[in-house]
Amino acid sequence: MEYNHFLGALLSLLSALSWATNDIFNKLALKKGYEENFVLWIRFPLGAILLLPLGLLYWDLNREVLLTTFLWLPTEILASIFFIKAIKYSPLSVAMPFFAFMPLFSALGGWVVLGESLSLRGMLGILLIIYGSVLLSGTDIKGFFKVNRGALYALLSAALFGFNVVIGKIAVVSSNQFFFAWYYCVVMSFGLLPFVKEFQPPQVIFKEKIFLIIGVLFSLGMVFYTWAYLYTYASYVAALERLAILLDVLYGRIFFNEEIRYALRASIFMALGAVLLSL
Repeated sequence: MEYNHFLGALLSLLSALSWATNDIFNKLALKKGYEENFVLWIRFPLGAILLLPLGLLYWDLNREVLLTTFLWLPTEILASIFFIKAIKYSPLSVAMPFFAFMPLFSALGGWVVLGESLSLRGMLGILLIIYGSVLLSGTDIKGFFKVNRGALYALLSAALFGFNVVIGKIAVVSSNQFFFAWYYCVVMSFGLLPFVKEFQPPQVIFKEKIFLIIGVLFSLGMVFYTWAYLYTYASYVAALERLAILLDVLYGRIFFNEEIRYALRASIFMALGAVLLSL
């Protein structure tokens, strides 16, 4: 049992590394002027292509997978749109720490749906997450979100993603992690299609290396993330994957010259809270 939790933790951390690094290229693509929903959308068809061999080899489309799709897809689409807006409208070091709230919502969902319990350490984790958010936003929370609306989008996205983690785990367990990683990319490709306002022609997509990098990093993160589901709690996966916020803060400084003095301190408290919550 302990080995399974360790393996689940390792896969979750690899997912965090992949997706945090992906945020760099999301931000770069937005800075180049590409339409936000196109930047969000392109990872899914590319991921579907890259993961197609796994999807075919581990094919397991069953009733549970189809039924849960109707539950998680609308929320996942909205959460994803909020996610890309968070990256667009605020610095990485300001918006991404608010994804530390994601394991809070997934823990609540895990308790309600899957019967996963919340300990005193988990309650301490919640307090640390809230304390970190106060450090980052200050006492004028309304004013902070008004100036940094990307942070508000991040918080909304974290809430929706957090609850979807639980439903996603049901789908993965009823099928298998490799098939679901591919299936997720296919479904999201069609689900987000109506929201894309400015498509780029194929020659631009394949010439612009940034899109291929986004597709590869997202696909890797997706495989690691769904694989981790099979070895540990849904809330544990979400919590460790949220350690990506520390990387996002550092990436913001390194690649975009963001001021991170307050953000780094706040994100450390929030990330620590996320870990305690998972335990």
